[in-house]
Amino acid sequence: MDHWYLVSSLPTLRIGEKPPMGADVFRAACMGWLSEDELEIIDAALENREPVMAGCAAAWWTREVQLRDAIVRVRAKNRNTDASPFIQPHDGFSATIEKWVIDAFTRPDPMEQEMELDRARWSLIEELTVTAPFSFAAILAFAVKVRIAERWAGMDEETGTENVEKLIEESLTGDRNEGVVSE
Repeated sequence: MDHWYLVSSLPTLRIGEKPPMGADVFRAACMGWLSEDELEIIDAALENREPVMAGCAAAWWTREVQLRDAIVRVRAKNRNTDASPFIQPHDGFSATIEKWVIDAFTRPDPMEQEMELDRARWSLIEELTVTAPFSFAAILAFAVKVRIAERWAGMDEETGTENVEKLIEESLTGDRNEGVVSE
């Protein structure tokens, strides 16, 4: 089913820029247009968690899992550790995803690495909408992109410094369960 009105009402998002519509406003805009099952998938995308595995949601999550597995393998290799306990099974394989992750880790700065990984996520979700730009896949893509855009819009030097200081303090006191920095 196409969602002409909802998709055409969504603003354009750009990675690295503050989104003109946040996740909460987007979620509210979906009410009345999407089924409960579709809203659950949107919630999963906004929260970066596994969705109900059906249709375009399954395709998105399979790509996300492969990307995460590729990240685990690169990080494990860099630390001379075994990645296998952390690898999650997924359907299919994309050499492009593997290349994007390897390329991201050639960046000298961790923030640049993260940006490249999120650009890969952005591209992967956009691929799902090419053949059906007004389908539910386009709404799912917007959810993933708004999550990424909000993440980057929320990053600033002051907040980063506060988070690092908090992590240092927690490591010195041994209190690692509180104040965990999230995505």
